[in-house]
Amino acid sequence: MESKSIITAIFCVLFISSAMSFNGYSTEVVAEAQNQTPLIELEERYNATSSEEFFNETSFPRYHLAARPFGMIQYPNKANPKIALFGEQINVIVNASADANGWNFTLVNGSTEISLDIINLEYVNETWLFKTLPSSQIEGLYDLQLNCSMGDDYQTHSVKLVESKQYPFNFIHISDLHFPALLSDTNTTDINLEEMEKVRKLNPDFIICTGDLIQGPTTVFVDPETGKPLRSEIQLKLGLWALDTLNSPVYLIHGNHEFSPSNLVPDNLVENWYNYLGPLRYQNFSYLDWNFVGFGSSFEGLNSVELQQLRVILSENSGTANVLYYHFDFNNNAGDLIKSFPIEFAAFGHIHSYDFSRTGYTVYHRQAPLFYRSFSTMTITNATCISVHSEASNVTVHSETYNFDLTYRPVTNTDKTDAYTFLIVVPTLLIIVIIIRKKKVFS
Repeated sequence: MESKSIITAIFCVLFISSAMSFNGYSTEVVAEAQNQTPLIELEERYNATSSEEFFNETSFPRYHLAARPFGMIQYPNKANPKIALFGEQINVIVNASADANGWNFTLVNGSTEISLDIINLEYVNETWLFKTLPSSQIEGLYDLQLNCSMGDDYQTHSVKLVESKQYPFNFIHISDLHFPALLSDTNTTDINLEEMEKVRKLNPDFIICTGDLIQGPTTVFVDPETGKPLRSEIQLKLGLWALDTLNSPVYLIHGNHEFSPSNLVPDNLVENWYNYLGPLRYQNFSYLDWNFVGFGSSFEGLNSVELQQLRVILSENSGTANVLYYHFDFNNNAGDLIKSFPIEFAAFGHIHSYDFSRTGYTVYHRQAPLFYRSFSTMTITNATCISVHSEASNVTVHSETYNFDLTYRPVTNTDKTDAYTFLIVVPTLLIIVIIIRKKKVFS
């Protein structure tokens, strides 16, 4: 009896510990869900806002290009661009019928136009795969224009041509822009655009935006014609246009505000994301010795096919330092990947507060919202070193350098234990012990 009581006591302690570790995750999800309740009390305080106030074609002539829906061009695109060296082939993926012809690809930057010579093309699984080569080598950030027998397509800021890639290089992490929302009687659009101008002047090699580009469910801004909340499509078009003002390649993944069904908007959030940003919820690119893997995060997490694809990508890049970027660790998607593969740097947002930590082998960087006037510059100095410089309202909030040893890259991060493991394994072990004891009693 005494030993049985001891076993029961141990089980209780482990169960409570696991529940406490899991509670931190569940609390954030509940809080975020509660934030989506209608803001009825604000409707009477603010005038109805139409899209025309945001999208004046005279003031913003590139809007109709930046906010164009996803079309034939699947890659590269405005949310998943290509940074190519002079003389490097550029793979272009196009969704078009098998009988399409008359292909013509052009890189456009103001008055500069560079044709892409087609080196090879093939039609696989209802998709055209092109290998192209720029006919001229002029550094810059370019839009990609397609003309063919099926029509035309256009993706802004989707290709950057550079003469060289070299250390040190910089990228900037922004998150949670929430276009358009309200902060202390100020539209987040105004603050975001002011901060974007600061980011633009820093001229980073590229930018990573970790989700919640739009507010999504909101009753603060309504369509004056219908009296209903501003459509998520209009919000998304505003956000995409704003990202274009950064004048740098932007790697954009979605958060829960773009990808959670809600009856607070008159249209479908998920359908709009796919319509404007394409079918993939994950992306992968490399820059020198570093591998970057990003995925969109929503309450239900990724499906098994998407997770498996990310595992394949990380397996294929096991010899380089890895940056994993996502909106938040819903359903422990990021945690599972970090436990299975060596991830040097994990970048995310969602919580609306800044934080950083180094747990085991991985540095975790949580970015505060851009409308808090907060963003971070990452400087990668070599194959194993990254420096973080974070600012809020022009004040440095954190600056630190991290070094990694690629010769020792743990497969499992023992410092992070999944609560689900406790909840499943420990009760199972307890049952086994009880069964064994009963067998001994009756034997």
